[in-house]
Amino acid sequence: MSYTWTCAKCYTVPHGILVSKLERHGFGGWTIPWIRMDGCTQRVVVNSSLSKWKPVTSGVPQGSVLGPVLFNIFVGDMDRGLEYTLSKLANDTKLCGAVNMLEGRDAIQWDLARLERWVCANLITFNRAKCKVLHMCWGNSKHKYRLGREWVENSPEERNLGVLVDKKLSMSRQCVLTVQKANHIQGCIKRSVNSRSRELILPLYSALVRPHLEYCVQLWSSQHRKDMDLLE
Repeated sequence: MSYTWTCAKCYTVPHGILVSKLERHGFGGWTIPWIRMDGCTQRVVVNSSLSKWKPVTSGVPQGSVLGPVLFNIFVGDMDRGLEYTLSKLANDTKLCGAVNMLEGRDAIQWDLARLERWVCANLITFNRAKCKVLHMCWGNSKHKYRLGREWVENSPEERNLGVLVDKKLSMSRQCVLTVQKANHIQGCIKRSVNSRSRELILPLYSALVRPHLEYCVQLWSSQHRKDMDLLE
């Protein structure tokens, strides 16, 4: 049995469709006009050049408290009717399924077609350049898949929430990148802080270096001696 993992990113939320979904969730009163952002306009400023004002008809404000909540409500029905597991986090979308027969391949392709119909109906698009297929495990038949009319490229490794996952499920590359990042930050601390007192260095190390070594370590915990030695 082999596993196939397809990932994509989607952007832009049409306000009209978002409002209709909010109404189906029971929102109303002053909430809908506020979220609709009626009358909001924007323009682009480059040096002293100004573009014309344009109405804001799509998008969820980034950095806002409600932005992620509104986006999650918007994509909440994306996985309706799918056979395989669809993971959603912000604008990252991953479809994962086990394929050991041609029926499994066809099921994944059907799910991809269903996702394509969903984005068309909701007036958003997938970022085609970031749509990849990751075939995992030995003996994978590496079936080809399409998203819309385009074939999705294969990828030897993909990041999932900052953790690098490759086709062999080896975490050696993740260990190398983690050590490089930790060493870089540790070098910055040494260059910028003259004092080497324990009272100063230890809090800096605990706050800036150790989080990189401990982030999601339950998932990518090293299994090979060379990776353990590298981390140590």
